[in-house]
Amino acid sequence: MDGRYDQGDVVLGDWTLNRLIGEGSYGRVFEATREDFKRTYKAAIKIITIPQNQSEIKTAMADGMDEDSATLYFLTFVEELVDEIALMSKLKGNSNVVSYEDHKVIRHSSGIGWDIIIRMELLTPLLEYVQANQIGKNEVMRLGVDICNALELCQKYNIVHRDIKPENIFVSDNTGFKLGDFGIARTVEKTSGSMSKKGTYTYMAPEVFRGEAYGSNIDIYSLGIVLYRLLNNYRTPFLPDYPEQITFHDQDMARTRRFNGDEIPYPKNADGRLAEIVLKACAFNAKDRYSSPVQMREELEAIVYAQGFAPIIQPQGVAANIQPQVVTPIIQPQGDIVPAETVDQTAISPPSPEAPADESNMHINGTSI
Repeated sequence: MDGRYDQGDVVLGDWTLNRLIGEGSYGRVFEATREDFKRTYKAAIKIITIPQNQSEIKTAMADGMDEDSATLYFLTFVEELVDEIALMSKLKGNSNVVSYEDHKVIRHSSGIGWDIIIRMELLTPLLEYVQANQIGKNEVMRLGVDICNALELCQKYNIVHRDIKPENIFVSDNTGFKLGDFGIARTVEKTSGSMSKKGTYTYMAPEVFRGEAYGSNIDIYSLGIVLYRLLNNYRTPFLPDYPEQITFHDQDMARTRRFNGDEIPYPKNADGRLAEIVLKACAFNAKDRYSSPVQMREELEAIVYAQGFAPIIQPQGVAANIQPQVVTPIIQPQGDIVPAETVDQTAISPPSPEAPADESNMHINGTSI
């Protein structure tokens, strides 16, 4: 179909594309269904086209390539994507990793181009979940534990994810948190030298930004920034306090201060041990961070144990679904005080997204890989 997929089309044999649930620079994602013995099954199907548009082919030609060499050039990216898909297949079965189910690569009937169709489990994106729910400290800690579990699996296979951010974290029906996107977006991004990398800098470790050698704890740094943001009225370090408006200059200055090593202040809605863990995770110097996700997970779990939740924490550290406690009043995004008896102990509702400009990567109401 040469990249032109729409509602009602059938792909991967018998999956019908029902509705578009997300699109961006790296592809389109559909909610899809399949009928079998009067039962309906759902999935998220992502469709990526390489090259993404004709202008990329023209750019390659302008660099001196003929059609054969341009075809080979873009084929290398298709092969790299297939390698990433094989990696996802290897990680399949882990409760904290988005489950890959199936894929197919289809060459366009004419010209230079391929469609990569990937089927995954249908999940709720973290951004959408946070916008619809009050999320308290206990749930933020559980997110940290779950993503650390995913990173432990990555470490087992010597994988550095390199793109931990809310857009790549998803929530399952039992409110477990899952990590997605093991290189797909980065691979597609490389097909266009002019494509913006905004949206990755927000969670990027300083050594990556500086182009220095780095280790696997850059993923711990990024996770630390994600947790910080959830505990700081959805503002990353050094941005103006909510509800002040954020300008591009504010974002630029915040990144500069972070990459220059300015001391990060405590998040607004966390103190004590939780704040210390988050700040250690996103320490400027790699040697000052956790050396492994196991360390960070164990310290997060220690807080949960201390709060009396030990019976519902599995020995491996995967947190069960904890109902938030009711205690003190909190501030809603509109600034109203909500009575204590109606809210979570430490509930944090982020602003209804006025997400900063550098968060403009694809928001997918299903999954992203």
